[in-house]
Parts: sequence; structure tokens; C-alpha cells
Amino acid sequence: MLYGIQASKDVKLSNISRTLKEDQPLIKTEDRLSRNLDDEDFNEAMNQEIVRLGARKITEDMVIAIDPGDLRKKHARKMEFLGRVRDGSEKEIGNGYFLCKAVATDIESKKVIPLYCEAYSFLSEDVKSENAQILRMIDLLFEHLEDRGIHAMDRGGDWGVLFKRYLGRKRPKRFVIRLVDRDLIHRGRRRNCCDLAKVLPTPYETVLIVYEEGRRKRGRFNIMPYRLSFLFLSTSFTWSW
Repeated sequence: MLYGIQASKDVKLSNISRTLKEDQPLIKTEDRLSRNLDDEDFNEAMNQEIVRLGARKITEDMVIAIDPGDLRKKHARKMEFLGRVRDGSEKEIGNGYFLCKAVATDIESKKVIPLYCEAYSFLSEDVKSENAQILRMIDLLFEHLEDRGIHAMDRGGDWGVLFKRYLGRKRPKRFVIRLVDRDLIHRGRRRNCCDLAKVLPTPYETVLIVYEEGRRKRGRFNIMPYRLSFLFLSTSFTWSW
């Protein structure tokens, strides 16, 4: 395998098999390589190595974007544990796998550092739940990155089990999660998060440029102060679920 990858400069089994030039039908070589690869799960070892290598490049205030997504396989029929997922791009249900992935980026640059990526299916006995997959990834990030970086998740991360993982440690971790519709306790009073967001001061503004059908559109958005966003998540409020 190692020789074939180096010689073919590719990771597709068909090209690797051609490079080996064995004295047997090509399909037999490809079947053997495929069978041997299936004997061992390389996923955990690969993610350990990826996050280890990426950790040295992570600075204190980099954004660690965590995205539980999906991998659509439109034409697949016989892939193992092929399940049903909602295609987030096309807004429809189809065959595929769920994804658990994380990348790091500096908001001052366009550089993206891969940290973790795993495709999984609920049809597999090894997969318990989406939360279990995300928590395993978060723990691996903590192991290698420690307190560096700010974890950020979209509305899919608005779960009590995730808040407990971030806030339940001796030293609460820095994170930002987009809330769906949650109540917070602020100064002893229960308030809806949407109502609180409307009264927060937004003295800063950013410009977002979007290209749609070849046309450039600009939009202006108010943003909260940097320090206030962390105050919101760590000291001034308690979560209610």
C-alpha cells in the first residue's frame, strides 16, 4: 500500500493496484487491498495524529469551529452502514453518513487548520448517539489543545449535555454556541435569550460580502463587543434547561 501510494501519487485503490503491476487480474489486487484495509479501523489513529500536528499551530484566540454535518452519497447503494441523512445543502433526505468535524481558523486570515473529521452511521453498533460522537471529539481537542482556542458551534450545539461538558470542569472552557430558544437566569431573573440579545449594546459593525449568481452584495451587521460575548457565556448568566 505504501509503495503504491508513493508510486501512483494517489490514494484510490484502482490506481494503486495498477502501479503494483502484479501477475494477476487487476480486480484481484484491488479486492485484496480493500479486504486488508477493512481489517483495521484507522479512523481514531488518524484523528489523533491530525489534531496532534494541528495543535502546534493553534493560538490562544483562534476559533475552533465544530460542525456536526452530513455526507450525502447520492449514487451509493451497497456501502456499509449506509443510512438516511438530511442533506443540509439541498434540504432533502437521502442516503449518506453523519459527520463530526472540527477546524481551526484565525479571523484575521484565510488559513484553515483541519483538526478532526469522522463519518459515522447510527446503523453501526459502535455509535451510541450524536452527542457521544461530539463529546468524544471535544475531549480529544481538550487533550491536545488544552485551553487554547474558542470552541464555536451553530444551533445544533444547543444541548444541555454540551454546556455541562464546557462549564462543568474545574476551569470552564471558552465557547460560543448559537442558541435556539433558551431561557437564561440573569441577576436572579429568568429571561428569554432572544429578549436579552435585543437589549445588548452593539457598538461595533462588520461588513459581509456575498456573491449570488455572479453579483456582489454587501450587508452590514452589528456585532457584540468581544469581552461581552465571553461575559455572556461564563460569569453573568446561568443556564436553565
